[in-house]
Amino acid sequence: MMITLNPQEVDIPIENIIPHTEIPLLNKEKKMDHIEYTMKRFGQVTPILGNFEDGIFYVVDGIVRLEIAKKLGHKTLRCLPINISKEDVVKFRLTSNQRAKMSYSEMVKYAEHMLELVGKTQGKKKELLGFEDFDNEDHHGLVGKDRFELTCHLLDLPIKGSSLRKLMDIHWHEEKDDDSLGLIEGLDNNLFSLDAAHRLVKKDKKIQEKNLFKEWRKNEISNQAVWSKIFHQSSDDLLNLKKYRPNFAMFSPPYWMMKLYRNQGEMKYGQEPTVEDYINNCRKFIMSLIDIMDENGVIAIVIGESYQGGFKSVLARYELMLEERLDIIGKCPWIKENPTPSKVDGFFRPADETVFICKLKGGNHVFNPKMTPTKDGKKGIKNSHKSKNGGIRVFLQDEERVITNVIETPVCNPNEYKKYDPNFTHDAPCPMEVYQTIVESYTLPGMTAIDIHCGAGQGLEVFSQNGLNSLGVDIDIESVEFCRKRMSMVLGDDTSNDEIQLAA
Repeated sequence: MMITLNPQEVDIPIENIIPHTEIPLLNKEKKMDHIEYTMKRFGQVTPILGNFEDGIFYVVDGIVRLEIAKKLGHKTLRCLPINISKEDVVKFRLTSNQRAKMSYSEMVKYAEHMLELVGKTQGKKKELLGFEDFDNEDHHGLVGKDRFELTCHLLDLPIKGSSLRKLMDIHWHEEKDDDSLGLIEGLDNNLFSLDAAHRLVKKDKKIQEKNLFKEWRKNEISNQAVWSKIFHQSSDDLLNLKKYRPNFAMFSPPYWMMKLYRNQGEMKYGQEPTVEDYINNCRKFIMSLIDIMDENGVIAIVIGESYQGGFKSVLARYELMLEERLDIIGKCPWIKENPTPSKVDGFFRPADETVFICKLKGGNHVFNPKMTPTKDGKKGIKNSHKSKNGGIRVFLQDEERVITNVIETPVCNPNEYKKYDPNFTHDAPCPMEVYQTIVESYTLPGMTAIDIHCGAGQGLEVFSQNGLNSLGVDIDIESVEFCRKRMSMVLGDDTSNDEIQLAA
């Protein structure tokens, strides 16, 4: 069957439009109220199809619209002439009826305006088609409780009220989103199901919430006034700092038998004769810290195996010690891209340490993970794998994703602290990048953070950069004096008092 469409639509007077002679035999009574409503509200949306001969338009498709137009008093109708033989009219009608299906975009258009009348929420009371007491369940049954179900009924939509809720949620989400995913168009093109599209919307809302949080965090950091307090004392007794109730702690303790740190006092932390003695001393510091922490606090510890005298399972024993009083959230391998040369008999050159991330027992910790760009760096709908019924499943890829638990950085560059005092030295400071990864993920601006082995002050500077108040503790007076100087310069103060309180 060959049909030639004339791309030129024409307005034809109602009196010159009649059904094709083959149509009345096939035309069946159909529900007209929703078509009448839309034509009254929006006018004629689509042209009617037919043959234009000797000034008369013979309708092949659009009889209902013609009858409603007469009822509404329309003077003309838009018509699209087609070249179709009398013999092909029946086949065209049957084929057209088989294909006839209201698109999702049409359902959205009609339903949105109807919902403006009946109300999108339960609290609205509107007069509609005689329903004056709209919220009275006894007045017109359960349909009065669900505006979406009523809208489906009044417009004779081919979906249920629950599906219309999802469809409108998709539409309203797309309408207010400057970076629309084209979900309604995808539904019209059968790229995915309504349920799948709604899942994409829920995922997109989470992405938008995440992006809003990032903007909020950035603004809060820039507007946050932070202070820094640095104390010269051992960290096995921190009761004098209990009033600060830090929300976050991160530190790197001396590793067992790794280095002999200066000014360590009687304990000689890290130089204990046995691993058991080392772990017992570690326990003292952890217990002291727990006593002053906020109940929802997070504690991160950077620690490694020294391999002095062979492998001693220091990390395994340290982990068991932590589990006695803390909930271990997880641990991050820290891979050093340029490890310092060290030889271990019968084993490879060590290049990793571990970051234990813990929370207080029963606490509800903050977690807003550091992100990294996805491969193409763009948000978009992607195909995943086929479902059991053979259909294609889709997912919404964010422009970024959560980093893995593996942290890869170089060892600390002395330039990170030498710029504050070129004469200061420290044997093994933890890089600021390691601090940044954990701090960014487990804190909020305005919190208070503590480093109980603050050393060269790497952690203190990262705390301030993230809008956190900082507490530093170290038994080495040289480190304390350096950290005071460093934080004075970081916070823009010319003094080196024990307590620094300035805008970041």
